Amino acid sequence: DEDGFVLVFDEIVTGFRLAYGGAQELYGVTPDVCTLGKIIGGGFPLAAIAGNADVMSHFDKAQAGDSFLMQVGTLSGNPVASAAGLKTMEILRRPGVYEHLRECGQTIMTAMAEHLSAAGITHQIVGDPVLFDVVFTDQPIANYRDVLKADSAITARFNALLREKGILKTPGKVYPSLTLDDDDMVQTIDAIAEAARKL
Repeated sequence: DEDGFVLVFDEIVTGFRLAYGGAQELYGVTPDVCTLGKIIGGGFPLAAIAGNADVMSHFDKAQAGDSFLMQVGTLSGNPVASAAGLKTMEILRRPGVYEHLRECGQTIMTAMAEHLSAAGITHQIVGDPVLFDVVFTDQPIANYRDVLKADSAITARFNALLREKGILKTPGKVYPSLTLDDDDMVQTIDAIAEAARKL
């Protein structure tokens, strides 16, 4: 504020995922502007810009006058995406939702770490239990470029071995689902254990 900078959070991935209020809720930092996508559309294409009254007033011609900023977009006002997003946000407000996601994610992270370590596979588990990945490297990971230096052949093999057991792990992050139940978790952990042994 004192230097006149606008703090912007890109919450396209983290919004409604790390917490109902995204990274800003989890870390206790309120940005001037944040962008939201993915979960806000409940699986449909939808995005939003949110911000404090001072910043958002520039999108209101009556308030902004000559400093008016027009905002239009392909994803604006889609009623189906809006309905899906509202339903998703309603579900996310239910008691225990984020605890379930974090518990499932932490269980998967722990299983990966234990089974890969037992198999002698160099790796690091990075991220938060609601969005994380396993990176096959012994080098410190500070940014995306460090992830790109990891062993992509082992990553591809690990992901393929999981798929053989019915577990889809994309080359990107793991995002635990609200639909995961005890049987799903057993299948996932068993698949991780077998994949680690076969690497």
